[in-house]
Amino acid sequence: VQWQRDTSIVCPDLNDIGSSITVTSSNFTGRTITGLEPGNRYTITVIVSNGAGSGPVSNAVTAMTIATAPSAPPPDLTVTDVNSSTITVEWGEVPCINQNGAITGYSVQYGVMESGNTEIVNVDGATVNEATITGLMPSTTYSIQVAAVNRAGTREYSDPEMAET
Repeated sequence: VQWQRDTSIVCPDLNDIGSSITVTSSNFTGRTITGLEPGNRYTITVIVSNGAGSGPVSNAVTAMTIATAPSAPPPDLTVTDVNSSTITVEWGEVPCINQNGAITGYSVQYGVMESGNTEIVNVDGATVNEATITGLMPSTTYSIQVAAVNRAGTREYSDPEMAET
């Protein structure tokens, strides 16, 4: 049983691009493949062998592993004051090994430090790495965090970055 990860979808630089398992059984009817990356597409083939040699490669079957929410937040969170009621938030790309599926956007959570209340700004698009937050109160300290989103959802927010308007 052989498999190959489709590197055109997520993280072409991961190490698990392809592998194989040899099953020695005369009544083989199936095999569970473990250790695959979440949210990735794999092409799977089977080659049957006996004492006379190997047969032809089977038709390829494509399977998609189930995505899980990103297991790490975006790195390099920075906040820039634009004016007394607006800030810009920027971040880096989540490492491939932590994406667990294609990133579809980001969630920016912000709130006034003393109140504990938070607001969320959703940013659509995997290549967008900034958000502008408007309508903030002047001379107020805000806590800002960012999380990556994929089709499985959101899990890990960054450590808070403080900004004062």
